[in-house]
Amino acid sequence: MATNPVPSALPYVAWSSETVAVVPNDAWPQVYAAMQALKGHVQEYPGCQKLEAFVISEGAGVRIVVYTTWDTPEQLEAFLERGYTFERMLHDAAGLQAQETHVLEKVF
Repeated sequence: MATNPVPSALPYVAWSSETVAVVPNDAWPQVYAAMQALKGHVQEYPGCQKLEAFVISEGAGVRIVVYTTWDTPEQLEAFLERGYTFERMLHDAAGLQAQETHVLEKVF
């Protein structure tokens, strides 16, 4: 998943990914456990500042928004192309697909 260059707000910026998925309630315990392992794994990648996850209960499922934040756009791009992303983990852990992934610049 190659990213297009975007105007930058340098010098005070970090690069992030945002991935959104909906997980059915019956798959949530399995996905949650896998997410705990994913956080520790991803934060060991060079340049990873953090991985954060936010959830909202939506009746029959849980909407998850996962952010990763990186020192450089090259590190983020390498992670998205070759790393063990939330999208890949979601498929492996529960056979689910993410709804969307975006590349963002974090300005504060």
